[in-house]
Order: sequence, then C-alpha cells, then structure tokens
Amino acid sequence: MSLPPLEQLQDVWKELAGRYFADRLPPISIVWSSRLTASSGMFVSRVGPRSRTVPVEVRQGTSRVIRLSGPLLRDQPMDEVVRTLAHEMIHQWQFDIRHCRPSHGHDFLAKMHQMNHDGMGVSLYHQLDDAVLSWNRYAWRCVDCGLEYRRQRRTIRTRRHRCARCGGKLKETHVE
Repeated sequence: MSLPPLEQLQDVWKELAGRYFADRLPPISIVWSSRLTASSGMFVSRVGPRSRTVPVEVRQGTSRVIRLSGPLLRDQPMDEVVRTLAHEMIHQWQFDIRHCRPSHGHDFLAKMHQMNHDGMGVSLYHQLDDAVLSWNRYAWRCVDCGLEYRRQRRTIRTRRHRCARCGGKLKETHVE
C-alpha cells in the first residue's frame, strides 16, 4: 500500500479546517517523514536548518509543519491517516488560534470530542504499537523485576539509569 499524495492530504486538511476550525487555521505544509517512527504524526512550530525534506520556504522564520510518519502510516487505511492529521490539526489550532503550547489538555479533549461526535475517531495516542515496536533496535531488562525497556536508539546508560518500577539495575539485551 502506498502513501496518499500530499495534495490529497492538503485537500483533507482544508475540508477539516472548514468543518471544525471555521476556516481560521492558517495554511500549513504537510510532509511525509521517513525518520518519524516513534509516533504517527507531529505538529512542529519551528523547523530546524537540517530538515532537508521540508521546502526552504517552510524552514525560514517561525515555520509550522505537520509531519506524518511514512514508515508507520504506509500500511494503514486512509481513515488512520486522516485521524492522525486531525489530531495534529488540533495541536495546530492550539498554537495558531488559542496561542498556547500544544498539549493533550482540556481544550484538546474538548475539540477531539467535538470531532469524534461526528465519527472522526481521533484519539490521544495512536494504536500503532506493533509498528512502533518494530523500529526499536535496542532493549534493556531490569535484573530484579524483569521489566523491559525498548528504544530506537541506545539512549539508556546502564551505569546511570535504573528501573522505574523497582530501582534495579538494567542490562542491555537483544531485541527479539
């Protein structure tokens, strides 16, 4: 299954912006990210200079962009892509219209429930846990309670970090 074209997603964005945000959201670029594998989408209010996949005009100044995960959404139905886009649009609304830091607080939940009343199916967190786990290359296990920690990068330092559950030592293991 291939990813929907960005033009199609921009059309979906326009339709949702009209229906749920009274056409008040300023235009935003939507991009497919090949590196975003910990979540299915991300609203970014500033784009760094090393973002090569984002057009130059988007990178300048205080840019905003909605990044969607190509690896995680590639095999998902269009409904999941639209739900992810809608979730990120709520964050855009918080930033651009409400002028607050995007979060999953009260205003996010109220907007999400409004959209879900119409059957959108927006959620706080994606249901792509198996897909996310498939990108995890590193694992550590607590030697005391057995709790496993999986990461995409080698971010846990066994000399410094301890188990959050019991405080035990962590030992690096192989991802299964």
